Amino acid sequence: MCGRFSQDMTWAQVHAFSQGLDLVVPDVEPQPSFNIAPTQSVWTILGEGKGALAQQLRWGLVPSWARDIKAGAALINARIETVAEKPSFRSAWKARRCIVPASGYYEWRPEDGIKQPYWIHDSERPMILFGGIWENWKTPEGEWLRSFAIITTAAGDDMVELHDRTPLMLSGEVLHAWLHAGGDEAMAIALSAPLPALAWHPVSRAVGNPRSNGPQLIQPIA
Repeated sequence: MCGRFSQDMTWAQVHAFSQGLDLVVPDVEPQPSFNIAPTQSVWTILGEGKGALAQQLRWGLVPSWARDIKAGAALINARIETVAEKPSFRSAWKARRCIVPASGYYEWRPEDGIKQPYWIHDSERPMILFGGIWENWKTPEGEWLRSFAIITTAAGDDMVELHDRTPLMLSGEVLHAWLHAGGDEAMAIALSAPLPALAWHPVSRAVGNPRSNGPQLIQPIA
């Protein structure tokens, strides 16, 4: 699964990685965050016309039919094996997929009686792009809330040492199709997506506190 991640990038880096995706971004650079937790607002990329738009969405997908915003707290990830059929996700999967830029993410592994966090990142590039889905939900006050979930896949290669699931990570050349194609093509993209050259190292357990933030959280510990 993916329960915490970091965003530390410029829009120029996002443009370079997205390989020509017609992306509209704000005039201001995104503020770095090294400990993004569920329910927080996160920069994502949505399909807009034939192009794409950077927009902040709430992490934790709230289905359109949910009675309470709290439903999103349990829907931060969507398994690729069931995303097309699960009632909470199937509508978003068909028509509302998104991309979530990240500089890395965290997983915890039991070691010597404690859960040791690790920061995982692309060893060759400054970011990774998660595949996600998003949804509209109308609040009791009549306002619209957009929220998202990160799609996960079975872990492969050495990643199983840390966790049996990984976020879906997309390469630049499939981004336009991911946002704009139908569900069948998106599923083919997801099932054939190769893992980037990932690296990881243990980090401070301070990352377990969602109030902790700063670049020190991703620094390796002995």
